[in-house]
Amino acid sequence: MGEQIPIARAARRFSALLDKVVSMACALLFGAMTIDVLLGVFFRYVLNSPLNFIEELARYLMIWGASLAISLGISGGEHVGLTVILDSLKNPKARKFVAMLINFFVFAFLVFMSVYAVQSTIDAKAQMTQSLGISMVLPKLSVPLSMILGAIQIVLVSILILVDPQGKLQTSAISYIDI
Repeated sequence: MGEQIPIARAARRFSALLDKVVSMACALLFGAMTIDVLLGVFFRYVLNSPLNFIEELARYLMIWGASLAISLGISGGEHVGLTVILDSLKNPKARKFVAMLINFFVFAFLVFMSVYAVQSTIDAKAQMTQSLGISMVLPKLSVPLSMILGAIQIVLVSILILVDPQGKLQTSAISYIDI
């Protein structure tokens, strides 16, 4: 079984650790976004005194939460892929080859996006958000960080697929809340 191989154990542990940290961050971000929106509704419709930063803060919290969740999808085998082709392959070697090909293209895309996003984030240092008055570096930083986390997870997932005798990603029993 693939779990007996030390690199597979290490990959699974590190992936689970990343998942735990990212899951907690996403929960905090989406919780903060919910509170932010509820405060906005309360101030606008109950107190009749709308706060001007509410919508902008909710937007940036949503961007951060959704961007970070990309790595959760990858570790759970839910990223974009040609599952119809993979599921139809019975030969483990062919399945591993196609999975690695798909993962290579996903990895290349994530690396390309992270490089592009780092430059975009650096360019944003002089820009300020309209209502919050903070540097746009903070909102834009979500993209390169999420792409790097996704790239790490795709490497870990690839290791787990390669060591599995059937060439499949054995996902953990952890279930995620659909948001």
